Amino acid sequence: MNSPFALLSLIVAVPFLGMLFVFSSKNTEDIQSGRNAFNVCVFTIVSNIILIWRIFMIINEKSPSLQLMEKFDWLSVPNINIVLGVDVFSLLLILAVHIAILIGVLGVRSNTYRTKSLLAFTLLFLSMMTGFLVAADIFSFYIFFEAMLFPLFMIIGMFGEVRKLELINRFFLYNFIGAIILFSATLLLFYHGGSMMLADIGKLRLGDPLKYYVWGAICLSFISRVPIWPFHYWISSINSGIRNPLAFIITALLPLTSIYGFIRFLPAKLPLELNVYIMYGEIIAVVTMLFIALIGFINRDYQYKIFSYVTVYYILYLLGIFVNDKLVKTSISYSLFGFLIIMASLETVSSYIYHKEQEAQCLSNGFLCRVKRLSFVYSFLTIAAVGMPVSAVFINNFLILSWLLSFNVKMGVLLILSLAFVGVTLLQELLRLKQDNKECRLGKNDDISKAFFTFMMFVIFVFLMSFVNTLWFVS
Repeated sequence: MNSPFALLSLIVAVPFLGMLFVFSSKNTEDIQSGRNAFNVCVFTIVSNIILIWRIFMIINEKSPSLQLMEKFDWLSVPNINIVLGVDVFSLLLILAVHIAILIGVLGVRSNTYRTKSLLAFTLLFLSMMTGFLVAADIFSFYIFFEAMLFPLFMIIGMFGEVRKLELINRFFLYNFIGAIILFSATLLLFYHGGSMMLADIGKLRLGDPLKYYVWGAICLSFISRVPIWPFHYWISSINSGIRNPLAFIITALLPLTSIYGFIRFLPAKLPLELNVYIMYGEIIAVVTMLFIALIGFINRDYQYKIFSYVTVYYILYLLGIFVNDKLVKTSISYSLFGFLIIMASLETVSSYIYHKEQEAQCLSNGFLCRVKRLSFVYSFLTIAAVGMPVSAVFINNFLILSWLLSFNVKMGVLLILSLAFVGVTLLQELLRLKQDNKECRLGKNDDISKAFFTFMMFVIFVFLMSFVNTLWFVS
């Protein structure tokens, strides 16, 4: 099915046009300029969400193949075209990313530091991420895969509050090396396969020396974006130090590109010779997962607690992908939809609490006892993040864990233990904020606004409906 009105190109172009509008506004840092940039950003994201909902109305949700194909001629020699396509999996991720970033934007609505730059680079990142998720050929996939690094690098450098310059340099170096490795693998796939489509990569049969390099290069370039040893240190050092909720959410979306990349590139049947390397990789992933969960449990910093939650679940989904089962991949797509929204909501609300504590210059153990709207939202988000049955994340994570347990019992037990530590970590933070403290200097005036509370109630409604049917808004 071809795309009417070039809808896929449109959802890539709309955030880019919004970015141009933000950048073309008056170069002032006053309150009115920041408010205009905020309004343009929100309008752009909401408009794109409506377009994404329209695409859901058009596509066949039961079809596993890419739909609404769009093709643009690029080079005749060699024959390279830009091809866009979408399925339910990629479209769910696009919708989740838009909602997550919208939550982050609303979380920085009172931000006065370089608001224009922050929102402009956010829209540029959203455009590149959307293009990455609708790419149907290996070259457009690669172009968007690397293009999103520029706005991400600018956001981290300007708003990440990363004081150690070597961490930012290491971030750039690892991703640059990964880009070179992936580009070489892309060229080899094109040379030996003759097809540019992502759907055909899993069907390729490569020779002995070549397949080790190609699949090893693809694995290394993707895995370098997930906080797994030896890449865990520089990623955790950057993410856990970010205090701007929007910047944290955007940075936390980077491992999603690896999850999606593995799903698109992995062949239907992995070469038997790679099973040993996959086993070692799974051991490293599970040990890293347990280590970060324990550190999050011990660490008192709220940002590291959320980072540990995000990391543990990303590694869980990564391990689920290597089961190479269609039902597991479907469960991962539904889980990721709820997980990304929970992550963004929890980070935004936690950041609000942190800034209120900083303003009062106290550790307010009883903060949630005095703010009813914030208490309800934060409590629900914590329950959803822990894995209680309030969203599609619960039942789909249950299916993923059951498959991993049947695949490898020892690995499954360690996964459950890691999830338990992360759940206790989040409940520990909730208990701290629920313990009444007479010395707490925060009160009713520090509650979230009614407008933001209404929006969060809509997000909670989405969670509850997704438990019944993830695609409830389509049926």
